Amino acid sequence: MAEKMEKKDFSIEESLKKIEAITAVLENPATSLKDSLAAYAEGVRLVQACKDDLCDVEKEMIVLSGENSGKE
Repeated sequence: MAEKMEKKDFSIEESLKKIEAITAVLENPATSLKDSLAAYAEGVRLVQACKDDLCDVEKEMIVLSGENSGKE
């Protein structure tokens, strides 16, 4: 159930901003290995969430295109 709530609150735009911030942390040579690993793990999670969201949008667009193609 928490996954559904998380999906509802998901914003691809906000996630992309977070990924940019994570990239800056990873590029900083002063970032410790432990912090780098934690940031990397969070980045991977965000990228996967973005990919999943884009896949859902693509599926919805295909369905909508199919519905509209019969009306022409």
